[in-house]
Amino acid sequence: MRHEEGTFTGLHGLNIFTQAWLPDEPPRAAVILVHGYAEHSSRYGHVAACLVEHGYAVYALDLRGHGQSEGRRVYVGRFDEYVADLRAYRERVRAAAPGLPVFVYGHSMGSLIGLLYASGDQGDLAGLITAGTALRLSGANPVLAGLVRLLSAVLPTVRLGPPLAASKISRDPAVVQRYEDDPLVDRGAMRLRWLSEMLSASRQCIKLLPTLTVPYLALHGSADTLTLPEGADIIRQASGAPDTTVRLYDGMYHEVHNELGKEQALDDIVAWLDAHLPA
Repeated sequence: MRHEEGTFTGLHGLNIFTQAWLPDEPPRAAVILVHGYAEHSSRYGHVAACLVEHGYAVYALDLRGHGQSEGRRVYVGRFDEYVADLRAYRERVRAAAPGLPVFVYGHSMGSLIGLLYASGDQGDLAGLITAGTALRLSGANPVLAGLVRLLSAVLPTVRLGPPLAASKISRDPAVVQRYEDDPLVDRGAMRLRWLSEMLSASRQCIKLLPTLTVPYLALHGSADTLTLPEGADIIRQASGAPDTTVRLYDGMYHEVHNELGKEQALDDIVAWLDAHLPA
């Protein structure tokens, strides 16, 4: 396996960090990983290694304001800025892997970025995978959304509330400890503008689900208290893609790829990818 790092210029001139894990033999397809809130792409090295072992080239970016990319930490003016960066990165992947079918795998916040990208560029993807799909957020309700929207208009960069609870991402104590000790993970409270944009993106994705046609695999832990498993039910009921598969993992928390028993989730991802390679 070869590992490469690079950068590209994202929206508004920000420097966006990228990395790729590549098989030694010609790859069967490419998978673009889109990470979640406050984390970064290097936390997915084991996911990439699993996919590379099965012949897939894996590409990932640190979203603006995350990891090794530029930008105010965990802040975004508009959620579409994330989508624009993913779209620009997709063009770089196209140049690096010409002719290969491309899948997008988005986790949590990255699931919304993936859904928004897929809804506008469905002809460009062989399939979409989301995990911990952020369609229903813990504690979110219309009153809170309205209040956050008002506050974010005047105090967009202010941080409010506690940081994301590391103990809720996985039942594996080693995963939680590495997350808490990781200097590239942002451990501050959420910014008001980011939260407002996240809530808006969740609503937008629910509205767009019926228009989805690309093959779709959605994974969720049944004990996820950050992005609620109700999101998996919404996908099952509302997805317009005839080829939609929803997998719920009993007892797992938010990061099914980092959970005790993660091997089952990774095996399911590989099997789904294998089954959806173009003839």
